[in-house]
Amino acid sequence: MTISPRPQHGGASGRVARAALELGDLVDGPVTPPYTADAAVDLLRATSLGRPPSHLVAVVGATGTRDVVATLRWANAHDVEVVVLDPHTAQPPSRTGRPAVALSLSRADRVVLHDGLLHAGVGASWAQVRGVVAASGGTVRVPRRRDTVADAPGAGGLRGVTVVTGDGAVHHLAGRHPDPELWWAFRCRPEAVGVVTEIVLDADGAGPALLPAEPADGDEARFAALARRHDPAGVLGLPG
Repeated sequence: MTISPRPQHGGASGRVARAALELGDLVDGPVTPPYTADAAVDLLRATSLGRPPSHLVAVVGATGTRDVVATLRWANAHDVEVVVLDPHTAQPPSRTGRPAVALSLSRADRVVLHDGLLHAGVGASWAQVRGVVAASGGTVRVPRRRDTVADAPGAGGLRGVTVVTGDGAVHHLAGRHPDPELWWAFRCRPEAVGVVTEIVLDADGAGPALLPAEPADGDEARFAALARRHDPAGVLGLPG
Protein backbone atom coordinates (compact mmCIF):
# COMPACT_ATOMS: atom_id res chain seq x y z
CA MET A 1 0.00 0.00 0.00
CA THR A 2 1.34 3.42 -0.91
CA ILE A 3 0.36 6.91 0.07
CA SER A 4 1.13 8.86 -3.08
CA PRO A 5 3.37 11.91 -2.75
CA ARG A 6 2.51 15.37 -3.97
CA PRO A 7 2.83 15.55 -7.77
CA GLN A 8 6.19 17.32 -8.04
CA HIS A 9 8.95 16.79 -10.54
CA GLY A 10 12.70 17.26 -10.68
CA GLY A 11 15.40 17.37 -8.00
CA ALA A 12 14.76 16.09 -4.50
CA SER A 13 10.99 16.12 -4.88
CA GLY A 14 11.29 14.00 -8.01
CA ARG A 15 13.37 11.43 -6.11
CA VAL A 16 10.72 11.31 -3.40
CA ALA A 17 7.96 10.70 -5.93
CA ARG A 18 9.88 7.99 -7.75
CA ALA A 19 10.91 6.23 -4.53
CA ALA A 20 7.35 6.12 -3.20
CA LEU A 21 5.93 4.84 -6.47
CA GLU A 22 8.63 2.23 -7.13
CA LEU A 23 8.82 0.91 -3.59
CA GLY A 24 5.03 0.88 -3.34
CA ASP A 25 4.95 -1.69 -6.14
CA LEU A 26 7.52 -3.90 -4.37
CA VAL A 27 6.38 -4.11 -0.74
CA ASP A 28 3.16 -5.04 1.03
CA GLY A 29 3.48 -2.40 3.74
CA PRO A 30 2.89 1.33 3.39
CA VAL A 31 5.42 3.57 1.67
CA THR A 32 5.12 7.20 2.71
CA PRO A 33 6.94 10.36 1.64
CA PRO A 34 9.05 11.87 4.46
CA TYR A 35 6.91 15.01 4.86
CA THR A 36 3.63 13.20 5.68
CA ALA A 37 2.06 12.69 9.11
CA ASP A 38 2.21 8.90 8.70
CA ALA A 39 5.96 9.06 8.07
CA ALA A 40 6.42 11.26 11.14
CA VAL A 41 4.74 8.65 13.33
CA ASP A 42 7.18 5.96 12.19
CA LEU A 43 10.18 8.25 12.58
CA LEU A 44 9.18 9.22 16.12
CA ARG A 45 9.19 5.54 17.15
CA ALA A 46 12.95 5.43 16.61
CA THR A 47 14.12 7.31 19.67
CA SER A 48 17.78 6.58 18.97
CA LEU A 49 17.71 8.03 15.45
CA GLY A 50 17.93 11.67 16.45
CA ARG A 51 17.43 13.88 13.42
CA PRO A 52 16.17 12.02 10.33
CA PRO A 53 18.63 11.86 7.44
CA SER A 54 18.57 15.10 5.46
CA HIS A 55 18.21 13.23 2.16
CA LEU A 56 15.34 10.98 3.23
CA VAL A 57 13.18 10.02 0.23
CA ALA A 58 10.67 7.54 1.77
CA VAL A 59 9.62 5.68 4.88
CA VAL A 60 8.82 1.99 4.36
CA GLY A 61 6.59 0.19 6.87
CA ALA A 62 7.87 -3.35 6.34
CA THR A 63 5.42 -6.14 7.22
CA GLY A 64 8.04 -8.87 7.28
CA THR A 65 11.19 -10.33 5.80
CA ARG A 66 9.98 -10.10 2.20
CA ASP A 67 9.45 -6.34 2.44
CA VAL A 68 12.90 -5.86 3.99
CA VAL A 69 14.50 -7.87 1.18
CA ALA A 70 12.66 -5.84 -1.48
CA THR A 71 13.66 -2.54 0.13
CA LEU A 72 17.33 -3.45 0.42
CA ARG A 73 17.53 -4.75 -3.14
CA TRP A 74 15.85 -1.58 -4.43
CA ALA A 75 18.31 0.51 -2.41
CA ASN A 76 21.27 -1.37 -3.87
CA ALA A 77 19.97 -0.85 -7.40
CA HIS A 78 19.45 2.90 -6.87
CA ASP A 79 22.52 3.81 -4.74
CA VAL A 80 20.32 4.62 -1.74
CA GLU A 81 21.11 4.03 1.94
CA VAL A 82 18.69 2.37 4.36
CA VAL A 83 18.23 3.57 7.93
CA VAL A 84 16.54 1.00 10.18
CA LEU A 85 14.10 2.59 12.62
CA ASP A 86 15.12 0.61 15.67
CA PRO A 87 14.23 2.18 19.03
CA HIS A 88 17.15 0.43 20.72
CA THR A 89 20.08 0.67 18.35
CA ALA A 90 21.57 3.87 17.02
CA GLN A 91 22.63 3.52 13.39
CA PRO A 92 25.66 5.63 12.48
CA PRO A 93 24.78 8.76 10.49
CA SER A 94 25.47 8.72 6.78
CA ARG A 95 28.71 10.31 5.68
CA THR A 96 28.03 9.97 1.97
CA GLY A 97 25.15 12.40 1.44
CA ARG A 98 23.32 9.75 -0.59
CA PRO A 99 19.51 9.61 -0.57
CA ALA A 100 18.16 7.41 2.23
CA VAL A 101 15.10 5.28 2.94
CA ALA A 102 13.89 4.77 6.51
CA LEU A 103 12.78 1.20 7.25
CA SER A 104 10.23 0.69 10.04
CA LEU A 105 9.76 -2.82 11.48
CA SER A 106 6.85 -2.10 13.82
CA ARG A 107 4.43 -3.79 11.37
CA ALA A 108 6.55 -6.97 11.13
CA ASP A 109 4.38 -8.57 13.80
CA ARG A 110 3.23 -11.93 12.43
CA VAL A 111 3.33 -14.71 15.05
CA VAL A 112 2.99 -18.42 14.19
CA LEU A 113 3.19 -21.46 16.48
CA HIS A 114 4.34 -24.50 14.51
CA ASP A 115 5.69 -27.86 15.71
CA GLY A 116 6.44 -26.51 19.15
CA LEU A 117 8.32 -23.45 17.91
CA LEU A 118 7.21 -19.84 17.98
CA HIS A 119 8.06 -17.77 14.89
CA ALA A 120 7.54 -14.11 15.73
CA GLY A 121 8.23 -10.96 13.76
CA VAL A 122 10.31 -8.40 15.63
CA GLY A 123 7.44 -5.91 15.70
CA ALA A 124 5.17 -8.25 17.70
CA SER A 125 4.54 -7.51 21.34
CA TRP A 126 5.02 -10.22 23.94
CA ALA A 127 1.33 -9.85 24.79
CA GLN A 128 0.53 -10.70 21.17
CA VAL A 129 2.79 -13.76 21.36
CA ARG A 130 1.05 -14.92 24.54
CA GLY A 131 -2.31 -14.51 22.79
CA VAL A 132 -1.24 -16.82 19.95
CA VAL A 133 -0.05 -19.40 22.46
CA ALA A 134 -3.29 -19.19 24.46
CA ALA A 135 -5.40 -19.57 21.31
CA SER A 136 -3.58 -22.79 20.50
CA GLY A 137 -4.51 -24.26 23.86
CA GLY A 138 -0.88 -24.67 24.80
CA THR A 139 0.92 -23.98 28.04
CA VAL A 140 3.90 -22.21 26.57
CA ARG A 141 5.84 -19.98 28.92
CA VAL A 142 6.21 -16.58 27.26
CA PRO A 143 7.92 -13.62 28.94
CA ARG A 144 5.52 -11.18 30.57
CA ARG A 145 7.26 -8.11 29.25
CA ARG A 146 5.85 -4.92 27.83
CA ASP A 147 8.36 -4.52 25.05
CA THR A 148 8.44 -6.22 21.67
CA VAL A 149 10.05 -9.34 20.29
CA ALA A 150 12.87 -7.14 18.99
CA ASP A 151 14.31 -7.45 22.50
CA ALA A 152 14.34 -11.25 22.39
CA PRO A 153 18.06 -11.92 21.70
CA GLY A 154 19.32 -13.15 25.05
CA ALA A 155 15.92 -14.48 26.14
CA GLY A 156 15.56 -18.06 27.32
CA GLY A 157 14.60 -20.57 24.65
CA LEU A 158 15.86 -18.57 21.68
CA ARG A 159 16.49 -21.03 18.83
CA GLY A 160 17.49 -18.65 16.08
CA VAL A 161 16.81 -15.48 14.12
CA THR A 162 16.17 -14.42 10.56
CA VAL A 163 18.54 -11.70 9.37
CA VAL A 164 18.58 -9.84 6.04
CA THR A 165 22.03 -8.55 5.16
CA GLY A 166 22.72 -5.39 3.20
CA ASP A 167 22.92 -7.25 -0.11
CA GLY A 168 19.30 -8.40 0.33
CA ALA A 169 20.19 -12.01 1.21
CA VAL A 170 18.17 -13.84 3.87
CA HIS A 171 20.02 -15.79 6.57
CA HIS A 172 18.42 -18.10 9.14
CA LEU A 173 20.98 -17.92 11.91
CA ALA A 174 21.31 -20.59 14.57
CA GLY A 175 24.10 -22.38 16.36
CA ARG A 176 24.79 -24.67 13.39
CA HIS A 177 24.55 -22.00 10.73
CA PRO A 178 26.93 -22.73 7.83
CA ASP A 179 28.47 -19.26 8.16
CA PRO A 180 30.01 -19.20 11.65
CA GLU A 181 31.28 -15.63 11.15
CA LEU A 182 27.74 -14.29 10.76
CA TRP A 183 26.58 -16.24 13.80
CA TRP A 184 29.51 -14.88 15.83
CA ALA A 185 28.85 -11.32 14.69
CA PHE A 186 25.15 -11.53 15.52
CA ARG A 187 25.93 -12.69 19.05
CA CYS A 188 28.48 -9.90 19.48
CA ARG A 189 26.64 -7.05 17.87
CA PRO A 190 23.32 -7.79 16.11
CA GLU A 191 23.14 -4.35 14.46
CA ALA A 192 26.49 -4.97 12.75
CA VAL A 193 25.16 -7.97 10.84
CA GLY A 194 22.02 -6.75 9.08
CA VAL A 195 18.30 -6.37 9.75
CA VAL A 196 16.81 -8.88 12.21
CA THR A 197 13.24 -9.56 11.06
CA GLU A 198 12.09 -12.66 12.98
CA ILE A 199 13.01 -14.78 15.98
CA VAL A 200 12.33 -18.44 16.73
CA LEU A 201 11.67 -19.53 20.31
CA ASP A 202 11.20 -22.87 22.01
CA ALA A 203 7.49 -23.19 22.66
CA ASP A 204 7.98 -24.09 26.32
CA GLY A 205 10.67 -21.49 26.89
CA ALA A 206 12.82 -24.17 28.49
CA GLY A 207 15.82 -23.88 26.21
CA PRO A 208 18.98 -22.09 27.31
CA ALA A 209 19.39 -18.37 26.84
CA LEU A 210 21.45 -17.34 23.86
CA LEU A 211 24.92 -16.70 25.18
CA PRO A 212 26.42 -13.51 23.75
CA ALA A 213 29.92 -13.47 22.36
CA GLU A 214 32.40 -10.83 23.46
CA PRO A 215 34.39 -9.15 20.68
CA ALA A 216 38.12 -8.84 21.27
CA ASP A 217 40.05 -5.61 20.84
CA GLY A 218 41.13 -6.55 17.33
CA ASP A 219 37.75 -7.77 16.10
CA GLU A 220 36.78 -4.54 14.32
CA ALA A 221 38.58 -5.95 11.29
CA ARG A 222 36.28 -9.01 11.41
CA PHE A 223 33.19 -6.78 11.44
CA ALA A 224 34.62 -4.75 8.55
CA ALA A 225 35.26 -7.90 6.52
CA LEU A 226 31.69 -9.06 7.10
CA ALA A 227 30.38 -5.66 6.01
CA ARG A 228 32.39 -5.77 2.80
CA ARG A 229 31.11 -9.27 2.06
CA HIS A 230 27.43 -8.85 2.99
CA ASP A 231 26.91 -5.11 2.43
CA PRO A 232 29.39 -4.20 -0.33
CA ALA A 233 27.48 -1.07 -1.36
CA GLY A 234 27.31 0.22 2.21
CA VAL A 235 23.51 0.29 2.11
CA LEU A 236 23.19 -0.20 5.88
CA GLY A 237 26.25 1.81 6.88
CA LEU A 238 27.79 -1.16 8.68
CA PRO A 239 31.35 -0.96 10.04
CA GLY A 240 33.72 -0.81 7.11
